[in-house]
Amino acid sequence: MLYTYFAKGGEVKMALFLGVHKISAGMQESEIVEGYNKYKESARAKGLNPLSAVFSLEKGFAHCQTEAQSADQVREAHTAVEIPLEDVVEVKPIT
Repeated sequence: MLYTYFAKGGEVKMALFLGVHKISAGMQESEIVEGYNKYKESARAKGLNPLSAVFSLEKGFAHCQTEAQSADQVREAHTAVEIPLEDVVEVKPIT
């Protein structure tokens, strides 16, 4: 499902992607928050719209939601700030 945004230069079509991450044992909440903040800067610099992130230290996972034109763009924004990804999945919101 593509969403239309109007930015400088015209409209931009974006889809919703879920970034899937494993959290390393011993990782602290502050490290996760810092990593997400770096990712948000990287994503915005590439014209993406990072929406939110959730995590569970107990279960060892994190997910982030980003609006982008492709999964590759989401991967590139993570790679630029050395945030490892297990997968990037295009998802649809339930409203």
